[in-house]
Amino acid sequence: MSPPGQRASSFTRRIQKPIILLGSARSGTTMLGRLFENHPDVAYWVEPRPIWMHGNAYAASDELGAEDLSPRIARSIDKHFWRFMRDAGKTRFAEKTPSNCLRVPFIHALYPDCRIINIIRDGRAVVRSTIQIQSAPPNKGLVLEKLKQTPLTDWPAYFGLFFRTVWRTKVLKKRSAYWGPRPRQWRDWMGLRPHVLAAKQWRALVERSIEHGRALPTENYLEIRYEELVHEPERIARRMLTFCDLSLDETFIENAKSHVKPDSLHRWKDELTGSTLEESVREMAPLLTDLGYE
Repeated sequence: MSPPGQRASSFTRRIQKPIILLGSARSGTTMLGRLFENHPDVAYWVEPRPIWMHGNAYAASDELGAEDLSPRIARSIDKHFWRFMRDAGKTRFAEKTPSNCLRVPFIHALYPDCRIINIIRDGRAVVRSTIQIQSAPPNKGLVLEKLKQTPLTDWPAYFGLFFRTVWRTKVLKKRSAYWGPRPRQWRDWMGLRPHVLAAKQWRALVERSIEHGRALPTENYLEIRYEELVHEPERIARRMLTFCDLSLDETFIENAKSHVKPDSLHRWKDELTGSTLEESVREMAPLLTDLGYE
């Protein structure tokens, strides 16, 4: 008998060569998504997390493997993505969901022809940006949009998290107890200082995404650095278009050159100081070194 992931991917998929943008939260995935959103052939969906988690919404974390992909789940995901692409009148589908860093084997089992681009950013910059966004209240419009995307059978899985978040941020005027993708260890991190939690989250997401991504065939996986995109936007833009088998669109390249923010590269040096920097780096040091960050 064939493995679950293999059985699930044997049906005729309507989405071909989907473009999956990976990256830990605050790593530049939004900037990357805006580039693909403006490509004439691409229908781009911002964080369709409820679609990816349909059938697994009650899981204890966001991590999914090929064994979590049933034929029913595979058809449901493909159906939703195909309808989105069809309604947009496009021929290619792209999306970005940071928690997909924890689901690479699941994604590849569903779409063996996927084009995964993993953008990696200096963890210190990610921690700085995460601390900043955690202090903001949840976006009501975004929450309602996600609820619309969520199948009714999955709604109870999100109610508790939603009300706890609203209670803390709106009533108690505190930060969210937890924000962002949930690796398997996420419950052990509750109560940690925000910068320590953010550092642990960055390390877990990047480690998992590169471990599984680098194990894929080269036609499925491309790794880029946020810093490279900022310094050499045209070269990286052309490389991404080639990798995704997309037409060479000059507007895409010009947008890459105009949307980058060089001032964001080193902001962490001014805003992460003292024990906050030391404790963050302590959590991330092995991976920062492996990735070549000084």
